[in-house]
Amino acid sequence: MQGTGQISEEQLQPFHNKVHKEADGIIRYFMIGYFILGLFLSIFYSSWGFGIVMGGASLGLYYLGRTLIPGKLLFRMLISFLFWNFTVQFIIQMHGMYEMHFFYFVSLTVLLFYEDWRVLLPAIIYAIITFLLLFYFQLGGSELDGYLENVPPLSYRNVVIHLGILMIYAGLCMLWAQLQKGQTRESGISYLNMQEQLKLMDTNINFANSISQGNLVAAYNADKPDKLGESLMNMRDSLVEAAEREAKEKFVNVGLASIGEILRNNSDNLDKLCDQVIEKLVGYMKANQGGIFIINEDESTDEKYLELMACRAYERKKYLEKRIELGQGLVGQSAIEKETIYMLDVPEGYIHITSGLGLANPNSLLIVPLKSNEEVVGVIEMASFEEFSQTDIEFLEKVGESIASTVISVKTNQTTKELLEQSRQMTEEMQAQEEEMRQNMEEMQATQEEMARTQKELTDKEANLNALINNTSDSIITMDRNYKIVIMNDVQKERYRGTQYEGMQEGANAVEMLGSVRDEWKGYYDRALAGERLDFTIKSSVRGEDTWREYSIHPIKDKAGSIVGVSVFSRDATEKKKMEIALKEKGFVLDAMINSSTDTYFAIDTQYRVLVANKVIQQRYKDQNISLKPGEYILDKLDKKTRDLWKKRYDRALAGESFAIEEDREVSGKSIALKVFCDPIKNDAGDIIGTSIISRDVTERKEAMEKVEQLTAEIVKLKGKR
Repeated sequence: MQGTGQISEEQLQPFHNKVHKEADGIIRYFMIGYFILGLFLSIFYSSWGFGIVMGGASLGLYYLGRTLIPGKLLFRMLISFLFWNFTVQFIIQMHGMYEMHFFYFVSLTVLLFYEDWRVLLPAIIYAIITFLLLFYFQLGGSELDGYLENVPPLSYRNVVIHLGILMIYAGLCMLWAQLQKGQTRESGISYLNMQEQLKLMDTNINFANSISQGNLVAAYNADKPDKLGESLMNMRDSLVEAAEREAKEKFVNVGLASIGEILRNNSDNLDKLCDQVIEKLVGYMKANQGGIFIINEDESTDEKYLELMACRAYERKKYLEKRIELGQGLVGQSAIEKETIYMLDVPEGYIHITSGLGLANPNSLLIVPLKSNEEVVGVIEMASFEEFSQTDIEFLEKVGESIASTVISVKTNQTTKELLEQSRQMTEEMQAQEEEMRQNMEEMQATQEEMARTQKELTDKEANLNALINNTSDSIITMDRNYKIVIMNDVQKERYRGTQYEGMQEGANAVEMLGSVRDEWKGYYDRALAGERLDFTIKSSVRGEDTWREYSIHPIKDKAGSIVGVSVFSRDATEKKKMEIALKEKGFVLDAMINSSTDTYFAIDTQYRVLVANKVIQQRYKDQNISLKPGEYILDKLDKKTRDLWKKRYDRALAGESFAIEEDREVSGKSIALKVFCDPIKNDAGDIIGTSIISRDVTERKEAMEKVEQLTAEIVKLKGKR
């Protein structure tokens, strides 16, 4: 909103002009009135010359100024002069009577409408000069041929007092004019500020509507927003940041899940693993070319080097053979330094991206070491015509860790196979020493039998526990106070298989692997560790599915009652949730069906309690001051005669009989014919759980049938006469 200092005088001028225009309208009536007053005085004082000539000249000057310089300060000062000029005319016409003071006050008061102290100056100066001239003529003994014969005797003291009064009133009027102008200015400022605030309000509303409709790039159409506008723009910025953050997290999580699937399916074949991984990465990151290098060892020299295992360009496999020594080039440098290299100024000739159109130098190059726990097992090199984002770099670094772990596992398996072969050879050698060790084995047998018994007890307990937690459809996890997973049943492991949570196994930290929902679930666990028992149903999605799950998170206590951990039980509640939604929808459909008909629909259970009643029958009972709501005992609503009659009908239907009745009934003061249908209500097992009563107004049909019968009789009668 604009402050007082920010509003220019040009913006305020229209308000002053409005005041001047209104004052001009008032002044015009005074000018005409003064002229008429002069003519009126001419009747009593025989001063027609002054009334017509001097008054007409003043009025003519007024209209001349109104025509030539309307709205100007000069025009308003001319009016001030003419006001006192009329007063001089009246003084001369009345031969100098005391009324001159009255006209002085009237003139200055009327000029206050202009709210400009400068406009008062001509009248004030003219009045002072007139007063001094009268005093001068009186001192000189001249009465101007009798025109000033009624001027009162003046002394110097009277002159000073009169002039003082004139100056004091003049000062008060000038001060009042300035105050009035200030008030007009403040009113104008208030009005302009209010308009600016209304404009900002409309801008804020439009901006908020744009944001609510999902338009996060909407412009704020105001030069200087207010506090609400700033808050809205801050909110918009926060929403944009949240959307970008969510998109980045989704990009990373989906990519990690896809690469994790490839790593699991090819953990026994390093060549196939590398080929499918680089194929997926080139397509997922929209790169133009990529390669994966694995560190191998030269059997002849025991020196390590980087070997190109797979390469893709434009998502097509490139059959290349390439060996790079550690420390050689950017790839070897990245492996040695264990750091990511990202270049936007790729050296000419370092790498070429080939296509059907020829060769081209990439605009960006990204080299990430494959490392796990600071152990480097290879390098990924990606090249593209477009720049890689920070999200791309972080994603590739995380993927590199997963690939490194899998490569280490694959190599470990290969080493294990070699060790097994060596073990087989050693077994053959050890068989020769078996006889020597037999005696030692006999001595150890007693100890082993005791250990076997203990081991069997532990095995039995473990088997019972595993049978207990794995022979259920519920997911079960237990963890200690440090969120370390102690037990996870097979149902939970299968649920996490193939997702970003697959790494959550016994011994893992249950909180650190939750990603974006870490804080939410840590809060649940902390509440349970504090002694609270949590039971709730939430929407859950591990693989992007739309499901609901019931969770029970309870504290685990030792024999002393101390909380030592948390148990988490969950089960799929999707079908239950869907049934609740379906039942609710069916209820809406049934309600719409029975309330859209003019028939009455009514149902009771076997205890004569109301199950359902549509609006038509509720209104009929309401007209009799009787409420009819589900759960109420219907027989209590009826008088004895009606109750006995309808109880027999209810009992017939509850006994399994379906029947219809036609009867006449008084409804709202008139007799109508009703056809009533009574039928038993059965459940899926065929058991009767209530009865339904539907009544239909057949008055018009009955009257129509009676008229048909009358016409038929008359036709037969007429035929008989023939």
